[in-house]
Amino acid sequence: MTKYILAFSLLTLSYMPFSNAATTTQTGNVAVHIAKRNYFHPVRFLHPYMDVWHMKGPLAEKVALSTLQTRFSNINQCRDNSEASVVLLLEPNIFYNAQLRVFHTEFIARAYTTDGEPITQVRRETEQLGMLSSTPEFYIEKGYTSAMNQTIEALLTDQAFLSVLDKNTPIKAGDLCHTLDKLPSENFYY
Repeated sequence: MTKYILAFSLLTLSYMPFSNAATTTQTGNVAVHIAKRNYFHPVRFLHPYMDVWHMKGPLAEKVALSTLQTRFSNINQCRDNSEASVVLLLEPNIFYNAQLRVFHTEFIARAYTTDGEPITQVRRETEQLGMLSSTPEFYIEKGYTSAMNQTIEALLTDQAFLSVLDKNTPIKAGDLCHTLDKLPSENFYY
């Protein structure tokens, strides 16, 4: 009987989450910028019986800022008066496969110094099951969150990004943010 109790207790302990294993936040100033075209040009999800449009910018901004704030100590939006040592340009992309009922979400993150020199580029995409007919925003947000977490993990392993972030020389990033809006998008998406 004691063998069963011991086995059960070990099994129970092995499935308990480790609450003491907190993630450490990375120091440095990061300004997040999502291109303006994501706020003005919606994406149409192809479906034979429904006509659904999605504006990528607001939801991607909400997800990006909330997930980045858990991993970095100083995150702000790229404004005229913002100071940062790294400007992170995020391009959210999404596609819906109506036959398989899958949202394909993607984040392309390009990191720049405040002088405008590119540091690195990371592209991560995920798939999220969900129906377009019932609360698609919920499934899109889950997909964006998953893609953003993968993007952050890739950025935290990039040595060039971490070395610029560790220098922590904040400069006004407003002019660079306006310039980044004029860059062409990575790919052409329908």
